[in-house]
Amino acid sequence: DLRFWERVWCNRLVQSSKKAFDIERWRELVRAGNPVSDGDLITLGFDGAQFRDAVALVAAHVETGYVWPIGIWEMPHGADEWQAPAEEIDDAGRAAFGRWNVWRMYADPPYMQAWVAKWQGEFGDDRVIEWWTNRRKPMTQALEEFETAIKSGTLSHNGDDVLDRHIANAHRHDLPQLDENGRPLWLIRKERPDSPHKIDAAMAAVLAWEARNDAIAAGALEEQEAGLFVL
Repeated sequence: DLRFWERVWCNRLVQSSKKAFDIERWRELVRAGNPVSDGDLITLGFDGAQFRDAVALVAAHVETGYVWPIGIWEMPHGADEWQAPAEEIDDAGRAAFGRWNVWRMYADPPYMQAWVAKWQGEFGDDRVIEWWTNRRKPMTQALEEFETAIKSGTLSHNGDDVLDRHIANAHRHDLPQLDENGRPLWLIRKERPDSPHKIDAAMAAVLAWEARNDAIAAGALEEQEAGLFVL
């Protein structure tokens, strides 16, 4: 077994190669035609880091479950240093709030505080929510809901190549804790900590989907159809 010999001779633990999501099923869910109109109710997920990594802002259409990236910014392959383009990311976030009715943005705040704080000041901290992905129970629940949406076909997407790659890069890390059905709870990680293969857009998509689920549970669509403010 290659992993055994790598542990023995290279003195390092090799991560499980189990992928978090069924990438072939994901690719079956590409939707032809964009169902989202200006002013529609959407949710956003935001994840990443400012240096030597990637940043992703992903949207979910509350009515249809259509998912697409607003923007994904990555450190170029082979680069030693990289800083996320702050002005470009800020413009993308502000444009999303201006174009659509953003019910909530769920943003993982570590390494992203400047953007999150700025958007909270501009759009309100009741719309831009700090959603800490290091909280195990909420994170495992959000991941299971996202996985279920892929399996059931509740989710669709625009087939973006970079988002596809990040979804494919996400590896499943089982935890000692079990869910109510006796199955291991799990998180997503890169295949190894120093891997250049990013998963930030996958995490942002999970956060956008979690916000969509919360919007539906809160009756946000009904409120919008009734002409009520949902902010």
